[in-house]
Amino acid sequence: MSDSGPGKIATGISYGALAKAEHAHNAVDRALSKMAPCTVGSVLLFLTTGYAQNPQNAIREAAKAAGTPQVFGCCAVSLLTEEDWLLDAEGAVAMVFPQGLGLQPQKVLQHQGINSKLSLTLTSPNAATIAVNACAIPQIGAISSDHFGHGPFSVWQSGRIIENEYVHLAFSNDWNYQIGVGQGITSLSPVMQVNRSQGHMLLEVDQMPATDNLLSHLPQNLHAVGLKQPYNLLCAVSENNSLESIELGHYKLQHIVSTDENRARIHLSGSVKAGRHIFWALRDEQHAQRMMRESLLTASNKMTGSPVFGLMFPNIGRGAEFFNGRDRDIELFQEIFPGTPLLGFYGNGEIAPGHKLSGLIHHYSTVFAVFA
Repeated sequence: MSDSGPGKIATGISYGALAKAEHAHNAVDRALSKMAPCTVGSVLLFLTTGYAQNPQNAIREAAKAAGTPQVFGCCAVSLLTEEDWLLDAEGAVAMVFPQGLGLQPQKVLQHQGINSKLSLTLTSPNAATIAVNACAIPQIGAISSDHFGHGPFSVWQSGRIIENEYVHLAFSNDWNYQIGVGQGITSLSPVMQVNRSQGHMLLEVDQMPATDNLLSHLPQNLHAVGLKQPYNLLCAVSENNSLESIELGHYKLQHIVSTDENRARIHLSGSVKAGRHIFWALRDEQHAQRMMRESLLTASNKMTGSPVFGLMFPNIGRGAEFFNGRDRDIELFQEIFPGTPLLGFYGNGEIAPGHKLSGLIHHYSTVFAVFA
């Protein structure tokens, strides 16, 4: 899609110092101004966390501007479109879909006997595990965020707040799409197997005591502080016992909370079972950019047809602060898919299909989908 001329789908953004309902109306209006005349089918609306206590007025304004009650979305601390990202302000971003090409609740389609190919899963942190496990088809999406991770969190479907705090939305099956994940870490070790563990404790990895194994893979500049201050180090854990799973990039990232050299054990932020495969990792800005570019280029090369719109969900730990004042994720998307409408928010967990699971929660990554 080019920058000139009206499009099938478009985005809008509006913001200010206060969380006013008019921002939602303005965001939809600005999207409509970029589109060819059409009957609106649905709106994807994301609001900043200033709306989380009572987003209903803003949702109502978005529905009024679009002329449809089919408004879906959630609140998040930071929002984005292809034009800009929204940080340290209150406001709204919206993507408007014409009738027949938009979003619908999955359950509605299921009752009609229609099996959708892809779910957009939006969830609060409280409901994230339930939300991901409750959907059997491939998923993209994110976990909504605030500055502290404590809420309140608001998720809405068809213009109404959802009490269970998650939604599964279906796209028209007319869309072709490519999904990508830009990992935000660099590997410090080969893939190894966990020999012994106890809950959140790693005891033995690759036939070595856990702390000895970690030390053997740390770069020289981290040797002095690696075990005393391990907070930037991560452990990537396979989603199942399959070596193929982790080699394909399907894993969960867990923080190294602390180490006990006397007992040669490592305390992780999550549990890990013996038999799982792991590798040690470190967050790295340059590597994150390379991975994002590669993932976007792969999606571009596999696309059938011209891109019409995209969705992007970066981790809240990425964005301008991670990339020294610039959001390289958005810039790379603009470079590889110029002029393509893009909508998303920064979350505290990103959802993409796993090797065997319909959805896997990533961390420090950016998940995106491009539709043609």
